[in-house]
Amino acid sequence: MSDDALSHSLTELSRLLLREETLESTLHRVAVLAAHLLPDVDAASVTVADSDGHPRTASSTADLVSQLDAEQYRLNEGPCLAALRERTLFQIDSMGEDSRWQRFAVVALEAGIRSLLAVPLGSNVVGFGAINFYAREPHVFTEVDRGLATLFAAQASVAADNARMFADAHTQRDAMAQRLQEALRSRAVIDQAIGVVMEREHLSPEEAFTMLRTASQRVNVKVRDIAAEIVQSVQHTDLGT
Repeated sequence: MSDDALSHSLTELSRLLLREETLESTLHRVAVLAAHLLPDVDAASVTVADSDGHPRTASSTADLVSQLDAEQYRLNEGPCLAALRERTLFQIDSMGEDSRWQRFAVVALEAGIRSLLAVPLGSNVVGFGAINFYAREPHVFTEVDRGLATLFAAQASVAADNARMFADAHTQRDAMAQRLQEALRSRAVIDQAIGVVMEREHLSPEEAFTMLRTASQRVNVKVRDIAAEIVQSVQHTDLGT
């Protein structure tokens, strides 16, 4: 059953690599697939570290586990934080018997969670995270489960990398397009101002531009701003103001 679940999950993650997904939607899909990967898991979540290093839950399959993730962040202890920070797998077989994170264990037991497996979500681009498998029963995670979860996390990391790179490419493309538009607008205003100066001063285009550039350097104002003032003054004159 687990092997079939792993095969299905890896296939789904591979499909994500071929689609234009956001990082958030990819991590949500990772959480959903993780919740169905291991037979005794009741819910799953994905913990990530923001740019400032603070952990947050990027996605979960149940409000309960989101709340338990938040308790780990608040208490600054727990297996998902340990997996994120130490880049290795951590497992609680029984909340009532584990002595490493006792404050979190008390909260988890009260919520009905008795075991937890946290697997690091490592990647070259994203560089963060852990997948958290929550179970209501104790002692459910086997060596096979740990192996399956580790393989799944490795593929999930690739999908997350792909989503982040796609998002970065879009951002860079949009920024480049905006800079190009601004450059074109500036060029249009400067050309208009050159035409005004040519007419007023009876200069060639090169001489008119040199005059604009000299004025820009003298008052320490960008050429496009000098040009905008000239064009605006002409517009006001045409309106009789």
